[in-house]
Amino acid sequence: MREEVARDGAAVRPAASVPSGQAGVIGPNAALQLAVAMTQMAGAEETGRLFAAAGLSAWLETPPGEMVPVPEVERLYAVLYRDWPETASAFCTQAGWRTADYLIANRIPALARGVLRALPAGAAAHLLALAVARNAWTFAGEGTLRVLPGRPMKFLLQGHPLALAGCPWHRAVFQRLFRAFVSPRAAVAHVPATGPDGPGDLLIVTW
Repeated sequence: MREEVARDGAAVRPAASVPSGQAGVIGPNAALQLAVAMTQMAGAEETGRLFAAAGLSAWLETPPGEMVPVPEVERLYAVLYRDWPETASAFCTQAGWRTADYLIANRIPALARGVLRALPAGAAAHLLALAVARNAWTFAGEGTLRVLPGRPMKFLLQGHPLALAGCPWHRAVFQRLFRAFVSPRAAVAHVPATGPDGPGDLLIVTW
């Protein structure tokens, strides 16, 4: 199934651009939470093999505390899907959940968490979507994220490095965030899409 997305500029809200000086980088959790997830599910030896094959063993020894280059994260996930094809999606899903937990605990102020949880589901979803789009560069690298109008809520992702095999990482991040602040029944589906900038991925959120 391929969905065509409206090209009318009024039909989408583009994400904020990558902050000055941050082009070509992505948040380190894209790699670090994958390391934790894989270690828990497959063991430290397998995790070490993955990072060594991607030339990123140093990240396990000294985890980066700042944004990291997008090509290095792309290489990490490419090796993951090449060498662990049967379990890569499960590793990505767990890494996405862990990334969302990190964002909830460290990037969303306590006051904002309380406000979101007190609002009706529709209002909370709207505010959460705006916050996600405004800060999309932290997990989408140089990619773009657009919030499409209407219900169910839809996010269009284009040009991001972790759009692999149905976007399990992004689906998990979004599902965890929406379950935490909108509804425990929130679910995220994926379909390929075509948008203003060409092929992309549509994440459809229901609750």
